[in-house]
Amino acid sequence: MDKWLSHPTALKVLSVIIALLLWAVVHFDPEKTPATVTSNMDTKAYEAQSVIPVGLDESRFALVKLEPTVVRAVVEGRRVNLVGLKDEDVVVQVDLSNVGEGEHEVPLSYRLPKGVNLVEMKPSTVTVELVEIQTKAFDLSVITEGTPAKGYITGTPLLADAEHAQVQVTLPKEEMPLVSSVSTTVSVEGAEKSVEEKKARIVVYDTEGRPMDHATVRPASVAVTVPVTPPLKMLPLQLSFTGSLPEGLSVSAVKPEMDKVAVYGDQKLLDTLESYSSVTVDLSKVKQSGKVKAKVTAVDGIKMVEPTEINVEITVVPSEKKTISRKVILTGLGEGLEAEITEPADAMLSFDVLGAPNVLGALGAGDALLSGDLTGLTTGTYTLKLKAFLPRFITLANELTVTVVVRDASVNTGTDPDGGSNGGSGGSNSGGNGTGGGTGGGGTATPPGTATPPPSESTTPGGSNNGGEAEGDGEGGPGDGEPEGGDGNGG
Repeated sequence: MDKWLSHPTALKVLSVIIALLLWAVVHFDPEKTPATVTSNMDTKAYEAQSVIPVGLDESRFALVKLEPTVVRAVVEGRRVNLVGLKDEDVVVQVDLSNVGEGEHEVPLSYRLPKGVNLVEMKPSTVTVELVEIQTKAFDLSVITEGTPAKGYITGTPLLADAEHAQVQVTLPKEEMPLVSSVSTTVSVEGAEKSVEEKKARIVVYDTEGRPMDHATVRPASVAVTVPVTPPLKMLPLQLSFTGSLPEGLSVSAVKPEMDKVAVYGDQKLLDTLESYSSVTVDLSKVKQSGKVKAKVTAVDGIKMVEPTEINVEITVVPSEKKTISRKVILTGLGEGLEAEITEPADAMLSFDVLGAPNVLGALGAGDALLSGDLTGLTTGTYTLKLKAFLPRFITLANELTVTVVVRDASVNTGTDPDGGSNGGSGGSNSGGNGTGGGTGGGGTATPPGTATPPPSESTTPGGSNNGGEAEGDGEGGPGDGEPEGGDGNGG
């Protein structure tokens, strides 16, 4: 025995046995089974793990009840697996794919990472309630709240996407009749310019005006633009024209792309306006029928005009000639004078005008006026250049003149059988209706200075055919006719 114990190998074996016994004594726990003495497994508890519904047919049902919404879960695994385990790695689900309308108790399922096992889950079932849902389209209204800056007004709100004028609202079928309105609200408080594409949440309201927050709305929000401008007024558009068409052409028709424009300015100024005429078309740029652009300019006191440019469709055709006759009206005769047109003797002048066939065809008896201005003339014989006041787009073919004799009205030139003064072949009457009769009437011509020509334009022979360029002041009244010839000594 002593010899065996003194053997080196025997001592080594004995040392190993003693070491194993000591290790067992240190790790021995009398309250645990022998199987756990050498185990390195551990557990981890999750006290409030959320229950996630899956498989719900959202086109048919809405989940209105889920109890409880959290459960307690205990999992087991090796320490190395549990140390890095996150809450979202432990998934607790309730499968609603085979659940119909009404209240049901449904078992829970779970999903865990590899190497981790579920030890306990309480409760293991949940109570759910499904209701049938309905989706319906509603018109979306945009409400503005607040007051813009002083002197500004708000216009009609505009949606950035016109398709969002209607939205889809989803609710339990039994609640759909309770929907009163669907709207979004945009603030314009203190705004001095337009609120551009502001995101606004859509809210569904019931018949008592309370938000139905559980309603699903698609889209959930929209982009809205609210115009904030000075006061505006929609005014009819009146075009004016400058420049001349090429020779041989006349305007047959003019059609702007819009007949009204939005004019912004002080309300008192807008109240005085009935139309807007600061739109000019340059006919010198027109070579053939087609569209031309015309600037819409803001005149004094007007803050803004929309649009700032418009397209005008102009139709041009070869010019035609038409002969018409009109009495000549004399204006501007000095006090104490009388005037007589001696050539033509009856003061009725025939003359040619140029224009488009349809425009000439519409020319009426009262649409043209011939005027001669006697302002500053004394007694004598004169060749007087006439002005023609014609409708727009009609021009004179040639220059027009008449021979006029201006006399002292106090000098009698003859006596009629009734003792009246004979005024010769006639004098200019006060109403501008041509020359008077050859006998009777006292012989004194009243200056027709108050005669008002029709609302048309003065033109010159072979003129621009634009109806807007008048000889003289161009304002539609008798102008500055120049005397030609005559010695001023009476006839």
